[in-house]
Amino acid sequence: MSSMNASATATSVLLVIVGAVVGLIPTYLMERRKERHALAVRWDAPLYDLCRECAASARQFVHLVRRLDRVPDQEEQRNKIDSEHVRLRSVVQQLRILGTAELQQAAREVEHHAWWVRAVHEGRPDELSDHYGGRSVEERLRDAMHTLFVAARRQLGVRDPDTVVPDDPIDPRRSTS
Repeated sequence: MSSMNASATATSVLLVIVGAVVGLIPTYLMERRKERHALAVRWDAPLYDLCRECAASARQFVHLVRRLDRVPDQEEQRNKIDSEHVRLRSVVQQLRILGTAELQQAAREVEHHAWWVRAVHEGRPDELSDHYGGRSVEERLRDAMHTLFVAARRQLGVRDPDTVVPDDPIDPRRSTS
């Protein structure tokens, strides 16, 4: 009889151990999933801030560049342009820390095309016009900004990340007002 009790006890202990292991596996997997999600979400706000700052800096940079020939103090304007250019380059470098390869590349293209907008507005020839099919520096920057928005939205998990409204200039012939 005692061998039956020992066998029954061993079976019970084995079932308890198997049950505990079976219960721990889903719990462990769920905890790992929660940790990964928490880590991903933890970087969403800083990433959003960097993307927002990159876009804002590129816009401000171009705004300052466009006004260069219309301001009374061009030296002061050049200093503002230089300062904004430093800010843009800094943000692009920071995006390399948190951004996917797609987002990093998009940010670098924004920086590249913004520089060419400056170069052309300062009177230098657009040496890359042929490389980009004759498209203007401003068109190229607009396309790079669109790519940046899509890459940022994709990494941030925005639904339908490709549906960014184009930033084309307003065509006055199509205006309804």
